[in-house]
Amino acid sequence: MRVKISYTVDIEEVEKKVSEIMVKASDNLEFACQEVIRVQLDLSTKTGSIDDKLQLIDQLRHKLSSADQVLEDCYLILDGLKQAKIQIKERQNEIQDG
Repeated sequence: MRVKISYTVDIEEVEKKVSEIMVKASDNLEFACQEVIRVQLDLSTKTGSIDDKLQLIDQLRHKLSSADQVLEDCYLILDGLKQAKIQIKERQNEIQDG
């Protein structure tokens, strides 16, 4: 089960924090890429058991799903940052106009 957590950082630190979060997605994608190649090679050379391949493919699917969830979180965080910056700019414009 996934749960949302939140904590506060300075607006200037958001992109750095997102970058740190993305490391998990990158690691999962790198692992999946390497293992897909391995499974494909094993299939083409008829190496290993079908059960092992099924288990690995299922593991790969979970890694890809995890990477997708991390990327979705990063997307939502960055979208929130974009909206916050728009609001800040609008407030600054109102102050200058008022």
